[in-house]
Order: sequence, then structure tokens, then C-alpha cells
Amino acid sequence: MNLLRTIGAILAALAPAAALAVGAVVIGPRLGDTIARHWSGSGPADGFSGTWSSFAVVSGIVAVLTAVAVVAALTRHGRPSRMTAGGAASFAGLAACTWIATALATAAAPTPEEAVAGWTPALAVVGLAWGVVVGLLSTGSGARLEPVPVLDDDHDPIAPVPLRPGERVAWSGTTGSVPFTVLGVALVAGMVVMGVVGIRAGGAAGVVGPVVGLLAGLLVLALGRVRLTVDRRGVRLVSALVGVRLLRVRLADVASAETETIDPMSWGGWGLRFSGRGTAYVTGRRPGLVVRRRDGSAVAVTIDDPEGAASVVAALAAR
Repeated sequence: MNLLRTIGAILAALAPAAALAVGAVVIGPRLGDTIARHWSGSGPADGFSGTWSSFAVVSGIVAVLTAVAVVAALTRHGRPSRMTAGGAASFAGLAACTWIATALATAAAPTPEEAVAGWTPALAVVGLAWGVVVGLLSTGSGARLEPVPVLDDDHDPIAPVPLRPGERVAWSGTTGSVPFTVLGVALVAGMVVMGVVGIRAGGAAGVVGPVVGLLAGLLVLALGRVRLTVDRRGVRLVSALVGVRLLRVRLADVASAETETIDPMSWGGWGLRFSGRGTAYVTGRRPGLVVRRRDGSAVAVTIDDPEGAASVVAALAAR
């Protein structure tokens, strides 16, 4: 049941972006370079903008809000997650349906200057209300953060791996987040489709928003699967999917290495986070490696076998 609700929440969150793309394909051929965008009353339009430049801006806004809605829908953290998912989906639906409404009104008139809003503003209300659907589907969906044994914060420093003179040692492990991978793939695929639609319907101006969304999708995808390595080059966290280095601590900068149960709320949330405690890659409340620099800052990564990683860090830093 939870899997079905999760799928439903994701599809519902993606619906505004899909509706915007379909609207561009269906209505776009009937539009010119100008679209009506404002009415002061029941008369004809009195405000206008470029058809595909406005589409580009709206698609970028919808892409960002969709990303927020999907991440929130995939995270089971009670009412805050539901409200975030529903709120982001509401504004995404409002933006998408507003553009569709103005496009319909413009396409129905001989010229944009003669366009009358008529019934089309009702679509914006539907789009705004769509967030309720996403919020309800998000209830009970997503990954539950199971409690894990809490490590003693006053534990002794991790003992370094015994090394003979000249002996080399290294450690590596992978970790990741399924929600980030799913969201990244969905965003990249969706923005490619919207970019093709924009080019076919309005030329280069129609791809500005999708390009922004594509970059956001690649960033999210980069966080979907990462590899943590500890060797003579230091402590490095690299995206396993796109090969981008996310974090690095040089051995000369290491003051200590220890393990800790990483609480997302203490490190600023999920994903690659920056907070007062330092920089962290967090996939949930679970044990992780914490490397403290000599300048007082810290780097944390949730990973399997954090003790093994910490012992290798301690051994290499002591050389």
C-alpha cells in the first residue's frame, strides 16, 4: 500500500509539469509571438508578454517546485513533509494552469488584444487545489526513518588501523538515496521533453526554463549515489553517477575522526547540507563518519561501516 501511495504521490507531483508540456504541444501551434497575460475586468486583455519567453519562465518555476514536492512526498516526516509537498505542488499547479489559461484565452481570440479571460481563470483555481491531492497522497508514503542504536557521544576516539612503516591502506564505500535518484531521473527526462516541446513550439526562447530544470535535475541526480574514499589523497566524497567531487578533507587538515549517529535535523536536513555544525551528506538518521578539521569545522557522511572508515582516517592522518 505504501508503495502505491508513493507512486501516486510522485505522479501527482509531476502532473503540473506534464500538463504544462501538453498545453504547449496542443495550444502552442495556435499561438503567435504574443500572449495575453492580464485582464482588469471582463473586457479584453490589457497586459501582454512573449509567448515562449513566458513559457520558459513558468516551466523553470514549475520544475523547481516539482522537485521540492517530490522530495517532500518521498520523505516520511509527518505533517511538515505533507505540507511542503502539498504547498509546492499547489504553486506548481497554479503557475502551470495560469499559463495554460492565458494560452487558451489568447488562442480563442482573433488577436491577443481581443482575448477575453472568460472561464479560463477557473483553471488556476484547479491548479492551486491540486496541492491538496498531493498532500493527501503523501500521507503514509515515502521512506520511514527507522530508529537506529544511538552511539555514545562521549565515546573514545576511534583507534587507528595498525600500520607498519611503508605500508599502505585505503578504504572505500558507497551510499545513496533512492528518492534523489528517482527524482533526478524524472527531472532530467521531464526537462528534456519540455525542452523539445519548447524548441518545436517557440524556438530557443522556449528552452531557457527547461535548461534550468535540467541543471537542477543533474544536481539532484549527482546526490543519488556517492562513493566515500579514504586514502593518501584524503577523505573524498564523489558522485558515483556523474563523477563530480562533492567533498574533500586533506589529511593534513584532519584533527580527529569518529563515528556518530547522524541526525538530519542536527545537520540541516537530507542530501548535501551546510549548517553551523559543518558540511554533511545525509541519507537518514543512521550511523556515519564525522571528520573534524583543525580549524574546528566538521564533515559528516552517513555510510555503512563508519568505524572502519574512521580507523583508516586516523591511521593516515597520524603519519
